[in-house]
Amino acid sequence: MKKYCFRVLGVTSRKGFLWGLVVLELLFVYAFHGLFSFSVEKLQAISGGFGIPDTEFYYSYNQLQTLFSHYGDAGRILYFKLQTIDMIYPLVYSTLLASLLYLVLKKSRFKHLVLLPFAAACFDYAENIFLHLDLLMFPAMKHWMVSISGIFTLVKWSLVYLSVLFFLIAVIRILILKFNMRS
Repeated sequence: MKKYCFRVLGVTSRKGFLWGLVVLELLFVYAFHGLFSFSVEKLQAISGGFGIPDTEFYYSYNQLQTLFSHYGDAGRILYFKLQTIDMIYPLVYSTLLASLLYLVLKKSRFKHLVLLPFAAACFDYAENIFLHLDLLMFPAMKHWMVSISGIFTLVKWSLVYLSVLFFLIAVIRILILKFNMRS
């Protein structure tokens, strides 16, 4: 499986493919923020400024209960539509991030770190499924289900931040090595 991932990343990290992933990333950001009649901003307007739980680092049962209450029926329908987009988005951002990591780590002994974004996407999908179930069960959500979705969110963001951090460290290391070779 790892060899297959590295082979795929060898293709997705090529210049043309990377630009395509960047365009897709921007399209998804635009989709979440105004492309459709439903957007995060519209949800915030309906709910009095409340955003989506997916962008929080963690949330508790009480926080999610409050959030869904403030959404109202119209906001919960809108959030459900946003979740539909979010079932494709993890594949896009994880492939982009893994491809960028592959570019800077492919000859490194740390090349296995390119798989972190895909782990983040797995937790993102699990988070989406549990948030969907929480939304369907509202207002009678189960504490244990909200706890699990909150943990999935926490792990997702931790892995995304670690991926970005490793990418930045690798880029800085490459730049230092190139600078030292010139002097």
